[in-house]
Formats: sequence, C-alpha cells, structure tokens
Amino acid sequence: MEIHPPEKPIHTVKDFLLQLTTITIGILIALSLEAAVEWSHHRTLVSEAKENLSREILNNRAEAEKILSAIPKLRANEEKALQFIDDLRGHRLQNRNEKGVLDFSYYLGLMSSTGWSTAQASGAVTHMSYPDVQKYADLYDLQRKFDGLQDRFVEDLIAATPSDDPDNASPRELQEWRHRVQTSLTSLKNLEGLARTLKDDYDRALR
Repeated sequence: MEIHPPEKPIHTVKDFLLQLTTITIGILIALSLEAAVEWSHHRTLVSEAKENLSREILNNRAEAEKILSAIPKLRANEEKALQFIDDLRGHRLQNRNEKGVLDFSYYLGLMSSTGWSTAQASGAVTHMSYPDVQKYADLYDLQRKFDGLQDRFVEDLIAATPSDDPDNASPRELQEWRHRVQTSLTSLKNLEGLARTLKDDYDRALR
C-alpha cells in the first residue's frame, strides 16, 4: 500500500482536514480490501484442507474395515493352532494332515496421515475452529497409537507362526510355541478393540 502526498499545497485548516480525511478513508478501504482477500484465502485454504482430510479419513476407514473383516479368520486359525499343539503334546495326533492348514496371514492396514500433516504445514489448522482442530488431532493421535499396536502385533504374529516341521518339536518347543500363539491372540484382541474404536471415530469425523 502506497501513500502519496497531496498534489496541491495546503493553505488552510479546512484543506488539511479534507486531505487527512481523504487519506484516512483511502487507508481504511485498502486495509478492508486486503483483509477481505486474506480472509477469502484462509477460507479457501481451510475448505481444501477439510476436503483432503475427508477423503483421507474415508480411505483410512476402509482400511480399518478390511482389518476387522480379516480378524475372525486369523483368530480361528490361531485357536486351531493351539488345539494342534495340545494334540501333539498329548500324542493324540496320528497324522500330520489332521491339523489342516494353519494360515497365519494378516491384512496389514496402511492408514495415511498425509492430509493432516499437510493441513498443519500449510497453516490451514491455525484457521480452523477449535472443535475441528481438537476432533482431527484426537483422531490422528488414536490412529498413530493403532499403527504402533499393529506393528507390535505383527511381531507377535511372526513369532507365533508355526515352524516347517512342528511334529518333531520337543515338549519344551511346543510349550514355547503355545505361549507365543497365546501372546499373539491377546495382541489380536487388543488390536481388534482399538480398530473398532478407530472405525467409530472415523464415522463420527465423516458425519
């Protein structure tokens, strides 16, 4: 914004007041226009950020649903593994094929937080309402905790995966394997509970 001196010399108080009023009005108009442009920019920034967050949360919700839908099969297979171990320990299994297939595969959910990181980096978060900021911050904090829990569960699951030839395992090895499977089942239960909570929070955020 530039301020130019009056084109004509000021001879009276009336001329001075007129020039001062003109300059003041001009400054106020310029500031108002600048504020309006800045407000419009901030509003657009927040709107785009919310659109990106909505798409990201929708995709993350789909990931949570895939995890939840895959958990029952994994739980059943781990419980089958426990029964198989008990049969081996009790010498009740005559044929290895009686155990069936012990499938310990797991759908690894990949939740994204790029939208939230971008909203923070762009400054959009500073122009959101406090309830919105709190909502998104709590949601992505819970998502971060879920990611950490899922990483630990995957480690437990890998440890619980059966060896190539469990039939020839010693009683001690069978006991250790059973403990690892039980640990994995406990981790799976905790993961399922947090996944359901996270999905519910996604639903609330999308509403």
